[in-house]
Amino acid sequence: MDFLTRLYGPPHELLHVLALRLIGRRAVTWTWSHVDIPDDLTRGQYVFVAGLPALVFWGAALAGVVLLLRADDAAGLAAGLILLLAGGLGGLSTLGDLALIAARLLER
Repeated sequence: MDFLTRLYGPPHELLHVLALRLIGRRAVTWTWSHVDIPDDLTRGQYVFVAGLPALVFWGAALAGVVLLLRADDAAGLAAGLILLLAGGLGGLSTLGDLALIAARLLER
């Protein structure tokens, strides 16, 4: 598990930092394993910042599925499988973010 945290932690957290920069904000603090998102973001901004890693990783997993289904040769199958596994494992790292998004959207 430590290996997966070291492998997927930096890209996951850097996607949060990138999302904040795209909306013109900065992280309160960040490390390779955690980003403190400012409290004063609108709901839409929060969903974007917290959800960008999920969009990227699950999108990669979906692209892997498409490659698997449309593969004409062994190289296409291998590429699709690698993308599916890499994106899927990265996507699992976003489940906590998705739960926080749901909680934020359900609060009044």
